[in-house]
Amino acid sequence: MRKVGILVPLAGLMFLIGCFREGATPLQAPISIALTPSDTIVTGGHAISVTATVYEQGNQGVTWTFSPSNFGALSQATGTSVTYTAPMGFATPTTVTITATSNANLNVSSSVQIAVSPIIVALSPPSPQTINPGGEIIFGVTVVNYLKNAGVSFTLTPASGAGSLIDVEPTIGAIYVAPATVSEPTTVTLTATSLENAAATASLKITILPSGGSNVAIITVDGGPVPGQTYVNGAFTNITICNPGSTTACETLGGILVDTGSYGLRILQSVIPLLKINPFVDENGNILENCASSPDGSYLWGPVSPFDIYIAGELASSSLVQVISSSNTAVPDSCSNGGTTNQNTAQLLGANGILGVGPEPTDCMLAGVNYCDGSVQPIPPNLYYTCPATGCATTDSSIIVKDDQQITNPVTLLFNNTTGVNDNSGVILQLPDVSGTQTAVTGTMTFGIGTESNNLLGNATVFTLDSNDNFTTLYKGQSLTSSFIDSGSKALYFPDVLPTCKDDPQFYCPSSLTNLSATNKGATQGENTVNFSVDNADNLFSSYPGDAAFDTLAGPEGTYNSCSQGSASCTFDWGLPFFYGRSVYTAIDGESAPGAPKTPWWAY
Repeated sequence: MRKVGILVPLAGLMFLIGCFREGATPLQAPISIALTPSDTIVTGGHAISVTATVYEQGNQGVTWTFSPSNFGALSQATGTSVTYTAPMGFATPTTVTITATSNANLNVSSSVQIAVSPIIVALSPPSPQTINPGGEIIFGVTVVNYLKNAGVSFTLTPASGAGSLIDVEPTIGAIYVAPATVSEPTTVTLTATSLENAAATASLKITILPSGGSNVAIITVDGGPVPGQTYVNGAFTNITICNPGSTTACETLGGILVDTGSYGLRILQSVIPLLKINPFVDENGNILENCASSPDGSYLWGPVSPFDIYIAGELASSSLVQVISSSNTAVPDSCSNGGTTNQNTAQLLGANGILGVGPEPTDCMLAGVNYCDGSVQPIPPNLYYTCPATGCATTDSSIIVKDDQQITNPVTLLFNNTTGVNDNSGVILQLPDVSGTQTAVTGTMTFGIGTESNNLLGNATVFTLDSNDNFTTLYKGQSLTSSFIDSGSKALYFPDVLPTCKDDPQFYCPSSLTNLSATNKGATQGENTVNFSVDNADNLFSSYPGDAAFDTLAGPEGTYNSCSQGSASCTFDWGLPFFYGRSVYTAIDGESAPGAPKTPWWAY
């Protein structure tokens, strides 16, 4: 049996061989190309090689092409290799595709993508600065990805009348010296330009204040950052946000709303596209998400991630930030609270981010008590969740989170690189008087209370706070025990019988300008009477959208004369109109200020 089995295959094989000898076309292996680049990343002016391994019997090799075809050059091309050289004069990272096409069969090709990085220039400190007349700021410069020349040239704009540069070292930095006197805030732009690639620059603004310092940031009420959209009574500032430890992986942003009624930086993901988000991830791969919801049904949602925050001459290292997710994945019902407005765009938020500088070190603390870490209650508030990358379920519940993973008030981390002082005790907001309406006003935010010569408490009245960070406002026979000072509110909000606007009931519309007064009383100390006025909001908005600052704008909060513990009817929200013409101090819980009572408190 074995012999028969062997002979049959042999006979078949002999038949096949005979067929081939009679002139049939033999089968050929398919052509294929495998590409091996010497690197997948290249910088301006540098070159890499790409090798092609071609599986093809005729050894006819390949032809090389690349796209974009005007971005660099190919050289030393052979049938099996080529050299790609990146261009010099560009500023945006670009992906180049190199393609090898078979000369034997034009339908066969293979491609490889190369990331081409530009020369990057970075200044340190990287954020807009403020300075006193005659003061000095030392700037360092870093150039990465250069080919031969690591140096830069420095320029000031305007070129005259706004200070000078001394001790200029093209590869190290320079010292800026402010003019000896200025009569009003004056801004100059410092620019560093690569000597190898003029398209590679770094710029920042320096503002010389008649009186100020490196711990002072400029704030403006100017309608906000969204073109064609006016944000009423919003105080905005500039920040620079960087990946921890880096001065090149940074984004400098305007349109950051300053808010004494919240805690921590919340930044739109869409405005920091070049930064890496490093969220907290548990052992199951779930991401720590943060929720900030508002009574109006809007909310902010996104992961917690550390970043370095530069503002004026101050640095908050590895501050925990909420990155407001650009996606519209489902959020837990306990976060949205029945609302449907996810404010994850600048158009919806009216800002690029919110800088919460209120009187607490994290967003889950009140008067020294942390309500999210499990120390005082087993069920935490609806602030933190863990979710898979695909998103949360609507039924998910909030979780306990330790304080070192909670959104950080960056003021608590501020260090002044110029003076070597920790300006972490609080902030002082100062805005000029506004009469009726104005197109825009400019003020300052000074960091620290009692830490430097320009942030002393002076004769300001301190209002201590209760266990909910509130004080009491006595108004028209009401004892409004849940009152607070909130630069993030557009108006003064309080319970009254004033008529509301028919077209917009969130504001009051009295028939004429109405003069009012209220008395603020701290929990243990502080008492002061505030005189204010309320005008018809419809009349005020007649200049809208041209004007952004309104000092007589007010609206209803709760129901008049019906205060019960914890209700909105117990609240007087002293919004941004209260700040016009005042210096308002916010002292952070756990910090201290010389000659002042135990924090937290507000003062003005």
